[in-house]
Amino acid sequence: MMPAKDYAPIDQNWLEDAGNLWTTPWVDKPSERVIVDPIILSHAASLFRKNAGYFYQNPDEAVRMVCAACELYDVTPVGHYLYADYWGLDYGAEIKMQTNSPPGITKRPIKTAEDVDNFEVLGTDELVKGPTLTTHYKALDTVLEEYPKMFAPITQLGGTMEVATNWAAIEDVFMWMITEPEVVDKLCTKAGDHMVNACRATAERYGANVMITGSVIASGDLMDREQIKRFSFQPVSRAVRKVLNAGAGPGVYYHLCGNHTDDFEMWKDAPMSPFTIMQIGYDGQNIFPTSKLVENFGDRCTCFGTVDTKIVDRGTPAQVYEQARDQVIAGKDSPRGFILGTACECPTNAPPVNVHALVKAAKDFGKYEKF
Repeated sequence: MMPAKDYAPIDQNWLEDAGNLWTTPWVDKPSERVIVDPIILSHAASLFRKNAGYFYQNPDEAVRMVCAACELYDVTPVGHYLYADYWGLDYGAEIKMQTNSPPGITKRPIKTAEDVDNFEVLGTDELVKGPTLTTHYKALDTVLEEYPKMFAPITQLGGTMEVATNWAAIEDVFMWMITEPEVVDKLCTKAGDHMVNACRATAERYGANVMITGSVIASGDLMDREQIKRFSFQPVSRAVRKVLNAGAGPGVYYHLCGNHTDDFEMWKDAPMSPFTIMQIGYDGQNIFPTSKLVENFGDRCTCFGTVDTKIVDRGTPAQVYEQARDQVIAGKDSPRGFILGTACECPTNAPPVNVHALVKAAKDFGKYEKF
């Protein structure tokens, strides 16, 4: 373990400059260039010669590593701590800690379609005492105490399909979509109710909340447009409205992972606050073009343009730099601001030179021209 005293102090001049870059999309305050957010999580552990399992088992040290990595790369100064298989554990699932990847659910609480009717969503007070928020708040409290200027009160949720498949096996949920779709309707409605309660918990604790939601499993590679609309877009939108109406915002980050060629347009009607980010991973097998993102969402929210995560993981610095250059040029003057990043979480063992190339492209080509 490395306690806080073993980390070098964050350069406060850098932090002030990085903070100005980060807030530009929302305050319309002139700054030098667009900010970069490679979604650094367990990649930070690799910089300290630790593995992903270590990162997820030590949330306080994990966020220290993330904050140090933010300064090293000169990227969004926020102490992230997130992982995909949240929430199952709160409802009786079993999780396996893994050496080189995030925790994985090995046993889920919902076994049959009949279980869905009897499944009860936990209230805010119960979630606060549960394993997910207990771990998550340990990370957030560490950032708040040790890196207060890098703190953001985030609730990681995924979409309703992601929460649903943390409760029931994905193969069962997909079978029910065909044979008993009304069962999946109930499951996704309950997932949305859970999302609202979790966001309320974070907002009550910290006075604000940034809701990370959207659609990962519900992409065009696994579901058709109507299924995405019914089991993802509609229940997610319902949940986001409830979150905002309950005062459990104001941040909404739509993370649409995977291929969204056939359904991205419906998300133009998703509920948005003034502090909303829209990120779409892929258009078919190709990275989603920032020009298309700005055309469809630029007048409503901040656009998060992306570089292919596979290139960041296995490509050359030149490949990363060239794709980042094209994406940042297309998006830097989006009406409500722009962020450059990766299509999903920065791979754990991505070469640091590739992350550097991503940031370098933003510095070389991301100077704002609208101010």
